[in-house]
Amino acid sequence: MSPRATFLLTLAGVILVGIPLPRLTRKNDTAPVEIKAEEAARRHVYATLRYTGQPGQLQVRLGKDNWMEVDCSHSPSEFEMELPLSGLMEIEIRGHWEDAAPHAVTLTLEPDGYESRSATEWKEEGSNNLHSVFRFTW
Repeated sequence: MSPRATFLLTLAGVILVGIPLPRLTRKNDTAPVEIKAEEAARRHVYATLRYTGQPGQLQVRLGKDNWMEVDCSHSPSEFEMELPLSGLMEIEIRGHWEDAAPHAVTLTLEPDGYESRSATEWKEEGSNNLHSVFRFTW
């Protein structure tokens, strides 16, 4: 191939790659989406509660809200909540098992628009009850 043909093929390749380059590298002029204070205060959250053994009763409470019963017929139990995602969030879980063996409870929260977080607490051996506070921050 002649030097002239090689130069023209190289030039054609540079032009084909260079045409979309300004469009790909320019700044996006769209305005940022503003979130209303009410929307930022509370988010829809999918919660998953996994536990070992078969508890007779499990209850969940956010802050000073009322206790919510959790279906203990199978693990994991899944439910949905509206939670504030600003600052420290404390979720209390209490449960009762028939046996006194150590058991674990894992709470996973998956809020819309945020990454999921998990925490695990253990019921002590010799006790039939668990009362733990799970702390999350985003």
